[in-house]
Amino acid sequence: MFYDRKNNLVVHVMTGLLVFLFAGCMGPSYSRRLMPTPIGITAGMPYPGSDATDSWDNVSETVPVFVVSGRNIDPEKKGLDPFGSQRSHQPVLGIAHVKIGEGLSPQQLREETMTAREKKKANVEFSEIELTPWSANMSPWRVRDEVVRHHDHPWVIAINEQLEQTGSQHATIFVHGFNTEFVDNTLLAAEIYHYLGRQGAMISFEWPSESKLLGYMADKGNANYSTRHFRALISNLAKECDADSITIIAHSAGSPIVVNALREIRLLEFELTPQEIQEKYRVNNVVLAAPDMDMMAFINAVYDRFYEVSGKVAVYASTRDRALEFSQWLYGNTRLGRAVGNLEPWESQSLQGVPEIQMVDASEAEERHKNLLGHGYFHRDPWVSSDIGAFILGRPPASRGLVKDAGGVFWKFPEDFPERLTQLAELRRPARVAKTHNFQDGQPPAHPSLAR
Repeated sequence: MFYDRKNNLVVHVMTGLLVFLFAGCMGPSYSRRLMPTPIGITAGMPYPGSDATDSWDNVSETVPVFVVSGRNIDPEKKGLDPFGSQRSHQPVLGIAHVKIGEGLSPQQLREETMTAREKKKANVEFSEIELTPWSANMSPWRVRDEVVRHHDHPWVIAINEQLEQTGSQHATIFVHGFNTEFVDNTLLAAEIYHYLGRQGAMISFEWPSESKLLGYMADKGNANYSTRHFRALISNLAKECDADSITIIAHSAGSPIVVNALREIRLLEFELTPQEIQEKYRVNNVVLAAPDMDMMAFINAVYDRFYEVSGKVAVYASTRDRALEFSQWLYGNTRLGRAVGNLEPWESQSLQGVPEIQMVDASEAEERHKNLLGHGYFHRDPWVSSDIGAFILGRPPASRGLVKDAGGVFWKFPEDFPERLTQLAELRRPARVAKTHNFQDGQPPAHPSLAR
């Protein structure tokens, strides 16, 4: 469905101004409060890392975030952020360190993490970044061959050590959105990792955002440029690192980077079966949160079977996403993150025929908080963050408390969502106590933190 560009011009212009003023252009902040606790944790539902309470007494306050950056190094930058907003033809690797809950006891941090307290006391603070540059004879963007080139690189060694230390061979990759700063992205990646139980390794893919008032079109171009780089990251992780499963969480303009990279992998590996390609690249979960992507381009990727690289894809969209409302007006066509109620019949039919893709309507969740832009709900709204965690565990939508809408495409959050989660938790409590995780729906947990 093409969007009416003449509809409410003043409203869209004002929305665009709000987007530019508030979506990441206020300058870097090196600390903030811990994000809200996903409601599934407080309801007692199985959640990635929800068994981490067994080891909270020994938890470190510092969280490592492994950085793969396509941004340039800016020698004139001051402070802790070494990156500029321009492209780098070679990736810059590093390990960022983020402190969570500094000054709190392990018991206090556990309470902050596991309870629904609205105003958190736990602080999330960017501490430092250690860069590990490539040597001149390396080709880090090489893809699709079987040659192992970087296994002795300090960054690769550090990731493998992190996997071994946590007892989990799972890697999570966070891909940020439009108009964002490196520090903000790192803080968010650390928070996500914290709520995943600090199991395995967290990787932040830093594509070059302009991070300025009028950088939207430049950011979209940079995202398109970064697609091959992300494909190379997936390829190299599979060859060089010891992770046996990978979850990808992409937000906003980062979503088409992920979708198009997986589409290219599927086309390059056309001779492999879905099982073979998943075994080779080890991607088992893809989350597209508020994706700023052309709806028809997404359908093209569906036709090219991009989802077969992972097997499971969850798309979160909202009718109250004002940032994507402006993007939709600017481009003149439906954005994937605002596709609720805007699908053509043929688009609905295409999505209904692909059970590997779960379309989730987050409008009801966002309505409860009435955020100004309605674009960051995937981590700000406890309902949505909870559902993302349950999706990562491999739980189908119905057993996560969602209901199917009348159109048969989207799953949505019912008004009694918290009560449904509590009831589902009661049904599964014996399995959790026994640590067997034999869910009634027959779906085993996909996240290794609950499979030990």
